[in-house]
Amino acid sequence: MSLKQTNDRYKLFENPELKKTALVEAALLRGARKWLDENHYTEVIVPHIVKATGSCEVIETLFELPYFGNQAYLTQTGQLYLEALVPFLGNVWTFGPSFRAEEKADDRHLTEFSLLELEFEGDFDKLLSTLERLFVSMLQEVNTLPGVIMPRVAIPFKRIRYEDAIESLGLTFGMDTTSVDEQELVKENKNQPLFITHFPKELKYFNMRVNDKDPRVVNSADFILPKAGESAGAAEREFNTIKLRRRLLESAMMINYAANGGDKHAFDWYLNAYQEYKYKLHSGFGMGINRVTKYVLQLDDIRETTVYPTNSETVY
Repeated sequence: MSLKQTNDRYKLFENPELKKTALVEAALLRGARKWLDENHYTEVIVPHIVKATGSCEVIETLFELPYFGNQAYLTQTGQLYLEALVPFLGNVWTFGPSFRAEEKADDRHLTEFSLLELEFEGDFDKLLSTLERLFVSMLQEVNTLPGVIMPRVAIPFKRIRYEDAIESLGLTFGMDTTSVDEQELVKENKNQPLFITHFPKELKYFNMRVNDKDPRVVNSADFILPKAGESAGAAEREFNTIKLRRRLLESAMMINYAANGGDKHAFDWYLNAYQEYKYKLHSGFGMGINRVTKYVLQLDDIRETTVYPTNSETVY
């Protein structure tokens, strides 16, 4: 959709498919809120104008924002802001926009999408179980909508370790999986959702906890949906201050950020929190609502998953 075409977007509002998309988005969030309230999660409003601490692994996709003489960014994730509150609030969550400076305008990329994020005390098994139960609650709410035929799912979902996945795909250790690879694994799993777990630490965010038995990998998981691909990223969080600081300084993200003139003290507030307070083993994940909508409605194009799709060729 071009900038010119967005001027006529209002003409599509009477389209029943667009209406269905809006209702599915609302139902997914309603199902999430219901489960989160029942399980005593506190909703936190995180900042959307941030330092580099609001970035994901690929810091190059940050939207830069001049901010009263300082360098700021539009947020990609509220993860670190949620993490800092776990010792004080327990189970926490947030929902809001994630901004990515994606130059591609195609069926897979948006520059703004909706992200649901949770953080809580608990280990890897609790992490995946929590994601599964939340996801099922979201689908159950969608199932109340007339005219929406839901994919059938049954938990627990299959877990396949990264090392086994790449062997099946004919890849070598250290290579990241692509969307095509993900769908090949889904097909082998009878088109059911699955987890790919224990990725190499070099491929993931600096604070994902290294596995005790295999230091090459982190206790992480990508949640893969048929048609939609990776729809959530999840991991245990490193809570040892010394390890956390070393992982940050050695990460490709921080090295690239510093090399491009980034503030080397941007993460100090986060590291200082771990230094001052006693953090226990905790975990969390971020789930892209647009990807889940894509799965529910079996859509081919990410631009069909929201009423106002925004990419590098579209702004409202």
